[in-house]
Amino acid sequence: MNEAEILKYARLVENALGEYIGIAIVDACAKINYANKKFCLLSGYSCDELLDRNYCVLHSGFYCKEIEVTLQNTISSGLMWKENIKICTKEGICHWVDVTLSPAPDTMQSSTKYYIVMWADISDYKQSEEKMRTQINELERSNNELEQFAYVVTHDLQEPLRAISSFVQLLKKYYNERLDDRANILISHVVSGIGRMQALIDDLLSYAQIDGTQVPAEVDCDKLLNDVLADLSVIIHECNAVVTHDKLPVIKGIPFQLLQLFNNLISNGLKFRREQPPKIHIGIEENSTEWVFSVTDNGIGIEEHFLERIFKIFQRLHSRREYVGTGIGLSICKKVVEYHKGRIWINSKPNVGSTVFFSIPKSI
Repeated sequence: MNEAEILKYARLVENALGEYIGIAIVDACAKINYANKKFCLLSGYSCDELLDRNYCVLHSGFYCKEIEVTLQNTISSGLMWKENIKICTKEGICHWVDVTLSPAPDTMQSSTKYYIVMWADISDYKQSEEKMRTQINELERSNNELEQFAYVVTHDLQEPLRAISSFVQLLKKYYNERLDDRANILISHVVSGIGRMQALIDDLLSYAQIDGTQVPAEVDCDKLLNDVLADLSVIIHECNAVVTHDKLPVIKGIPFQLLQLFNNLISNGLKFRREQPPKIHIGIEENSTEWVFSVTDNGIGIEEHFLERIFKIFQRLHSRREYVGTGIGLSICKKVVEYHKGRIWINSKPNVGSTVFFSIPKSI
């Protein structure tokens, strides 16, 4: 390929790509034979300054030796090479480009090899990427601080609540005969309020303790479910519930969090029941990338317009007189599933029942 051939080929390529891509042609010794206007603009050199100059003068040295080795091995095999690297302009300013380097067609069957270098300026993209990474790191730090704050606050609230509860019960014990009916009613309200506050604190502690720093392990879901059912055995017996399940798999996850997940979902099926005894089934389906669990009940169900908000923290669809609870249970479930990089959703029909689905990836 002579000089005329090189220029002809370069013009064809340049006409196709316009002025958006920096284009250069280099030989096997990395000597620049041609550079278009965009290439010159990105490098800070004029065309005359670049011709016959070694292409490596534009490298900033930012990338590691492994990249250079990969480059040499790729082009020596006649393959295309792509990478994001920093280049250094004539003024010493470094910025990012997306580099594509590929062997040029050799119409003259010359022994000299030529390569086409194409640059796309991605400095703005890299800056946005870095800004986003900084924001994500800051958000993670803020979330960690909030979770730690929630844990400390809720933990420290436990003791004064216990003290208040003890004092109120002592008041009733030692002064019961001197208290009238109104006083006893007020004391019962205090005790009930303390009980609700303790339940709320316990749920907030559970919510705060869910984080992504715990190390996943092999979890036998059959064994884990048996532990959950043992914990719930009293209420299962009291309401004559029937709980069945498919053969569940061994998955990778955080045991304590998955225990909370199954416990909350089954407890909801027991709590939000109709007059008939609860029937709950835990099912499983498998696809190529994940396990999809389902927890189906025959309870009161949920109106369709409420489905979007039920996973939000403190969202209650019923009064405390109807059903006890803090409105955190499904928020805990959502947080657990998301920390396992899965999805959670629900199908429900009033007076028929609900099915909560959640997925756990096979690799997390």
